[in-house]
Amino acid sequence: MFKKPEDVRMTKEESEAYGRMIGEQSAKFENVEVESEAIVNEESHKRAKLSEEEIIKRVGAQNFENMKDDESMGSINS
Repeated sequence: MFKKPEDVRMTKEESEAYGRMIGEQSAKFENVEVESEAIVNEESHKRAKLSEEEIIKRVGAQNFENMKDDESMGSINS
């Protein structure tokens, strides 16, 4: 719609038309209907505490032993 070089400014009319076009495109996504089944309940996503056996199964026995009594702080980025 607007094929001008980047260093050339739009006129007021072109700017207003461009704004309306972008507004119309955005409106397509703003009023999206969501099925009630798709809404996530926070209670349904709470996880139960894992037992030591489950943790060992997931991370491995040696990793569990290494971290169980470790006094150092873990990596911030991990």
